[in-house]
Amino acid sequence: MKESPRILVVDDEKFVLESMRQLLESEGLRPVTVEDAEGALRVLEAGGIDAVVTDLSLPGEGGLALLRRVRDLDPNLPVVVLTGVGTVANAVAAMKEGALDFLQKPVEPEALLALLRRAIEHGELSDEVRRLRASVREWEDPIRLVGESAAIREVLRQIDVVAPTEATVLIRGESGTGKELVAHLIHARSRRARKPFVRVNCAAIPESLFESELFGHRRGAFTGATEERVGRLAEASGGTIALDEIGTFPLSAQAKMLRAIETGEYQPVGDSRTLRASLRILALTNEDLHRRAREGSFREDLYYRLNVFPISVPPLRERKEDLRLLLDHFLDRLTQREGIERKALGPGALEVLERYDWPGNVRELRNAIERAAILEPSRRIAAESLEAILEGGMFSPRNLPAGEPDGKEEAAEEDASPLDLRLRSRTDELEKSLLLEALRRTGMRKRQAARLLGIDPRNLAYYLRKHGLGSPADPSP
Repeated sequence: MKESPRILVVDDEKFVLESMRQLLESEGLRPVTVEDAEGALRVLEAGGIDAVVTDLSLPGEGGLALLRRVRDLDPNLPVVVLTGVGTVANAVAAMKEGALDFLQKPVEPEALLALLRRAIEHGELSDEVRRLRASVREWEDPIRLVGESAAIREVLRQIDVVAPTEATVLIRGESGTGKELVAHLIHARSRRARKPFVRVNCAAIPESLFESELFGHRRGAFTGATEERVGRLAEASGGTIALDEIGTFPLSAQAKMLRAIETGEYQPVGDSRTLRASLRILALTNEDLHRRAREGSFREDLYYRLNVFPISVPPLRERKEDLRLLLDHFLDRLTQREGIERKALGPGALEVLERYDWPGNVRELRNAIERAAILEPSRRIAAESLEAILEGGMFSPRNLPAGEPDGKEEAAEEDASPLDLRLRSRTDELEKSLLLEALRRTGMRKRQAARLLGIDPRNLAYYLRKHGLGSPADPSP
């Protein structure tokens, strides 16, 4: 049975709190009454509040300051503001700070109850929209950690244990093992699942903008700060923030991050106010942070604060028994998303994959099998095709059904030698050059270019989108 909504009422007049308590209880609601902003914040941080009713005239910071703090904690929590001075300025200020509506004292009970019903409905609809959006994302790309190996079963067990808690989790593993997927699963199985999940790639943020990106900034805080910016902590408030590649976190910002983890408090750049965010921290790394902490390149106290519950995601080479399940998963997803004919592995193809060491882990497997499925002209992916891909190229230009190499393909193939340490980063370059050459030879006719490359025209369309080559006209077959 669903519990009745909990309403937080904030007012410094005891008789107002008592009359509000009686009114709300008579309507089957559950009031929680406090006399000041600090008490209100303690209740809100504990969670479980469905709507807030607050007076603007409060001791200390006042109602508008409380409204700002509520927005920091949970931007979607509906707030109704009451005041004994019903000026337009007060109403505008409250609405700008995110109040759902504004009532003047003395309050008409029916008007307040009608407004509260609307506020509760608004909050429920907001939660439902987030839930439906999450369901759509899961339907399009289900959050699954594919595998039945002992190593993956242990990771899933740890996720089930830690997800319902508020513990900070340090997710460790090589690049491409699925650390972000583990973070998504922890959030999806937590009490915060209906709240935001915000991922921050720490390595992609310039050090000079790091604090602004994470904590936000006030207008004019530095050159170029022409408007106020909400930081990623505020975006994630109420939910979960996943700090990817946490090892790249600048030392200059680590003390502030430690404070945010321990107390939820932070300050935007150029702002004297201390804001508070209620969020869960997940940290992802492919580095040995313990060693970094001993060396002094990562704060030791931050490391221990992040390492509350460590989860290690195994590399693919240590769970090759999952290869078959992963292959089926990626081939099914490619068929569903791109409409490409479902391919199967030819004789010896699985053995090729099992012999390979997979330095790029699951991400490399996904890319390799999708490339093979796109380029393979038959319904079975040949072992030879996979060998060519894993050596750093695509299908050899020697195997194209039409046209002879004019030297450019040979040069590209030579550049992509297995001895070249950059060969994987240059694979896309080789793919794009082959596409452009096929289109050039056929006068930009897709069907003819697809025949020249030995692939289905639908697969060619996917490949053109991937490389940003547009959709060439195709007036003739």
